[in-house]
Amino acid sequence: MSNDFNSPGKEENIVSDYAEELKQIEMQGYETAVRKARNALFWTAGLIFLGEMISMLRSETGFEPIILGIAIIEAGIFIALALWTKKKPYTAVVTGLIAFLGIIAFSAVVFGILEGAGGVIKSLASGIIVKIIILVTLIKALSDARALQKAKEERY
Repeated sequence: MSNDFNSPGKEENIVSDYAEELKQIEMQGYETAVRKARNALFWTAGLIFLGEMISMLRSETGFEPIILGIAIIEAGIFIALALWTKKKPYTAVVTGLIAFLGIIAFSAVVFGILEGAGGVIKSLASGIIVKIIILVTLIKALSDARALQKAKEERY
């Protein structure tokens, strides 16, 4: 009577099942990091919108529809990127990082034009802790997002 466990086909199944389980565990780790990046993109959308609204209401001119429109577009970009992390995590995180840095740079340039060097410093320093947290979260997620996107592409 032969032992089913010692048959060659059974050993291959056990090894392939084990390899598949390891790959699933690895994917879950990537997905956790990407989820943090997705949340950071959602938070970025909300914080940018809130910051623009507070800035607009504190200004001498008060409510301006153009500022509201810009704030909605900026927030919309980050919401779309957060949702895109489900399909293309690495591309979405990189694009979010570039967009966030672009908004910071654009804001510094605008404040520099309006208020001079003091405006640039004020723009860069305003919300510095939140900016650093968002940047660190997105940068830390890059390698996991790349690995997750690569694994997803290999699967399909």
